[in-house]
Amino acid sequence: MKIDKDNSLPIYIQLKDIIEKQISEGILQPGQKIPSERQLSEEYKISRMTTRQAINELVKEGKLYREKGRGTFVSSPRFLQENMMSFTETIKSQGYNPETNVLEFETVRNLKDISKKLDTPKEQIYYKIKRLRFADLIPVALETVYIPKNYCEDLDKYNLATDSLYNILTKEYHHSISSTFSTLEAILSDKMMMKIFQVNKAIPLLKAEGITRTEEGKNLFYEISYYRSDIYTYKVNIYRKKTGWG
Repeated sequence: MKIDKDNSLPIYIQLKDIIEKQISEGILQPGQKIPSERQLSEEYKISRMTTRQAINELVKEGKLYREKGRGTFVSSPRFLQENMMSFTETIKSQGYNPETNVLEFETVRNLKDISKKLDTPKEQIYYKIKRLRFADLIPVALETVYIPKNYCEDLDKYNLATDSLYNILTKEYHHSISSTFSTLEAILSDKMMMKIFQVNKAIPLLKAEGITRTEEGKNLFYEISYYRSDIYTYKVNIYRKKTGWG
């Protein structure tokens, strides 16, 4: 794309559009340093002030960020989880491509802590499903689910790399999922998490631990997940209970 000085659009908007297009097409990748103001000014034959105005707009919108003494970089996309939609539905609804890598899928038993949380027998057999979730090839979340095997016999016949667990549980096993009760905790990634999320420095993570229930009040599964809080926002709505207080 070129700057058209006869175009009715202001020149800084045209440059802004060019940079946005390069980001959307993958020419500029998240974390990549963009050319300097001087380089952009020379390339498009426009003033430094006009170039700075375009970059400032993109920084305000969160599409670029500056690091003092280093330059301006492409921001990672941000994802918002705010309701009972599955991860797959959440990412798709925001125009991104979800992918899943199943790290573990096995049966485990005698998990006293999990049995206590789900109110199941101590000798209960569970499916343990650990999945790394991606959005546009960016690793965003590490999820581990424990679900009683007798709630979904033969779950292993489904491909949980491509199929939504929520959809399988509702459509194939007829569980009516109604709510999730979670505790949230901010933590910093350790070396293992840095490797999993493919980053070279410690990043903030949001740890979500909770139980998903059915409309009948059954504790369906326990889940512990880690989300990259620098690019993934977990929105929680809190309502005041009507208790007759003044």
